[in-house]
Amino acid sequence: MMSIALKHIPCPAGNKCTAFRCIFGHEKDLAVGTLPAEEGSEKSRHDDEASLSSHQPPRKRLKVDQETSVKLAPDSPSQKSTDDKDAGGTKRPAEKLQTATRPVSPPPLKRPPASTRTGTASSNPPSATSKKPTSSTNHEPSTMSGNGPSKQNKAESLNPRLLKSSPASHEIRFKLLRMVHQEFSRLNSELKKNASDQVLKLVLSDQDLIIRALDEEQKTALEKSAVYANVMKNKVMQYKRMGVAQWKTEREKETEAAVQTRGGNDASDGPPKKIETGLTQAQEVELLRRIITPIDKLSGHGYVAKMPTEESIKATRKGLMAAKGWEACDRCQQRFQVFPGRREEDGALTTGGSCKFHWGKTYVPAKAPGDKTRVSKRYQCCSQEIGESAGCFTHDHHVHKFTDATRLAAVLNFAETPENSLPPADRAVCFDCEMGYTVYGLELIRLTATSWPTGEELLDVLVQPLGEILDLNSRFSGVWPEDLAQAESWTADNDPTPSKSGTETCSEEGEIKPAKRKLKKVSSPEVARDLLFSLLSPSTPLIGHGLENDLNAVRIIHPTLIDTVLLYPHRGGLPFRHSLKRLMDVHLNHKIQQETGVKMLGHDSAEDARAAGDLVRLKVMSLWKDMKRDGWTLVDDEFVAPGKQSSKEGKLTEKFIES
Repeated sequence: MMSIALKHIPCPAGNKCTAFRCIFGHEKDLAVGTLPAEEGSEKSRHDDEASLSSHQPPRKRLKVDQETSVKLAPDSPSQKSTDDKDAGGTKRPAEKLQTATRPVSPPPLKRPPASTRTGTASSNPPSATSKKPTSSTNHEPSTMSGNGPSKQNKAESLNPRLLKSSPASHEIRFKLLRMVHQEFSRLNSELKKNASDQVLKLVLSDQDLIIRALDEEQKTALEKSAVYANVMKNKVMQYKRMGVAQWKTEREKETEAAVQTRGGNDASDGPPKKIETGLTQAQEVELLRRIITPIDKLSGHGYVAKMPTEESIKATRKGLMAAKGWEACDRCQQRFQVFPGRREEDGALTTGGSCKFHWGKTYVPAKAPGDKTRVSKRYQCCSQEIGESAGCFTHDHHVHKFTDATRLAAVLNFAETPENSLPPADRAVCFDCEMGYTVYGLELIRLTATSWPTGEELLDVLVQPLGEILDLNSRFSGVWPEDLAQAESWTADNDPTPSKSGTETCSEEGEIKPAKRKLKKVSSPEVARDLLFSLLSPSTPLIGHGLENDLNAVRIIHPTLIDTVLLYPHRGGLPFRHSLKRLMDVHLNHKIQQETGVKMLGHDSAEDARAAGDLVRLKVMSLWKDMKRDGWTLVDDEFVAPGKQSSKEGKLTEKFIES
C-alpha cells in the first residue's frame, strides 16, 4: 500500500525519473477527471487494492495542479457528511483532489550530531486549513515544537535511516527503533507531568523524540554493527527500567553537552576555582615539602622504593625462559604466547588470534528514588551488562602487562635519581607518562614534565619502546602510529619541548584528532630517563597522579614524591582511588580528558601533568590557611611556628645577649 499511497505525490526526479514502476506520481500516470475528491479518492483506493490482488497496474490518478493546496478526505463519515453540505443544508459541488505544496525529498544520508540540532519543525509546515495526512506508522512527526518552528531540521518519520551497509533487515531495524521510541515517549510524558518551568525546558517535542530515536538507532548501527540486535535490545531494556528521575538527569547532561558544543557556558557549572596562595614560588615549594608522600610501605600497591637485586633479576629471567612466552591477556584473560623479536618460522608476534574485549570501564546505572530493583554493572563503551558478551571491540593481538619490580627490571633495570646541582631549589617538577603495549608488556611511549608551580613545559618527547609494538592504546594514550612513524629524532642539540604547529584532523573512522604538536622522538626509554634526570635532584619534589605507574614506566626510584592519589585518598583506601578527571572536576570545577565525537582524543600528558600540579597547589593553599589559623606567621620568607622566633630574629637576640 505504500506505493499506492504515494501516487498523489509528484516524483522528486520529475520527467528525468528512470525507476521501474516508480512509487511517486508522474504526468503520464495522471488524467483529468471530475469525480468529487472524497468519492474519487475512495474509488481509487478500491481500484488500487483490486489491482494489487489481480497483479494489474493501478488505476491512473487524477491530474491536478501542483501549485494549489491539498484537500484530503475526512477521517470519519460524520465529518464527511458535514463537509459535503453548506450551512443551509444543500449539497455543495465536490472539489477536485489537489496536491500538497510541501516539497518531498528522501531524508539526508548525513546529519549533524544530535547535540547540535535544536527545534523540530519542517521547513515548510502545512497551512492551518489543511488536514494532517495519515501516516503509515502510529508515530507521526510533529511539525511544530514548543518553541516554534525550527529552520535547522527537516521533519522525519519513524523509519530507519538509509545506511550504506545495514546491520540487519529493515523489518528488524524498524521494530527495534519503534520500541526505543516508545520508551522515550513514555519517559518524556512522565517528565512533562506537573513539571516546573525549568523542567519543561527538558521536555522533547514529538519530532525531537523521533530524531532522538533515529540518532540512537543509527549510532548503534554504525558503531556496533556486529552486535547490533543485542545492543539495541539492551537499550530498550535499559530505558524500560529507567525512571523519570534518571531520564531527567540524562536530559540535563544532554542539554549541558549541547551548550558546550555551541561554545556557550552553562551558568550552573560556574567558572573553574582559582588558586591564590598569596605566597611566592619559593615559599610554595617550601610548604610543598610538608606534604611529601611516603611510599616505603606501599610496595604491595606497585610503588618501588628499592632497586631489585641482580640475583632476583636473574631468577626472574630464568623463569621467563621456562614459561616460553606464555602470558594472560590483560583485556580478555585468554592465555597466549608472545615472541619478542618475532617467531622464526612465520614472523608472528603473538598467538591466540584476535582479542575481543570491552575497552570501557564498568559502572552501576543510577536508580530512581524508591526503586528496589537489582541493577547490574554495565560497560561504558557499549552499555552492555557484565557477562552479556565477550566484548564489543576487536584487536589484532592479545596484550599483557605486569607490575612486579623484578619482572620490570628484567626488561630494563631501575635507576635512582643521581645528584644534580643544576635544578633550581625553588622549583618542583610535575610529570606524566603515556604507555603502549609491546611484546615486553606496557612500555613508555611519551614522557612529559612541567615546572611547578608555573606550569612551564620542560620536557615532552615521544619514546621508541624496546619491544615490537602490539597496540599503542591510542584511545587513551593519545599517541597514534603516524606520530611515532613521522616524528623527528631528538639529538643533544635539540630542544626537548615540541613545536606548536599542526592542524586538527579526522580519520576515516570518525576519530577527531587535535591539532598535533610536533613532538621529537628519543631512541629508547633510557634516553628519556636521562632527560628527566637532568631536571631533577634527589631533593626535587616530583609530582604526579598514580605515580607508581609513571615511575615504573621510566624505571626510576625517587625519594621526594607527591602523589595526588594519596593526597586525595579514596574513602575505601588503596587500591581504590579517584581518577584525575574526577578530582579536577570535584575540587577545581575544571574538566580535563574531554571526549569529542564517537571516540576519545586520548589523554594529553601535558594536560594531566599540569592538572596534578594544580591539585597539589590547591592542597598547599589549604595547608597555609590552616597554618595561619593555628598562629603560624611568615617572617623574611621563613615560616615561623606560634610562640617561636625566626632564625634571623634568634641570631639578633643572641648577638644582643653577647654584647
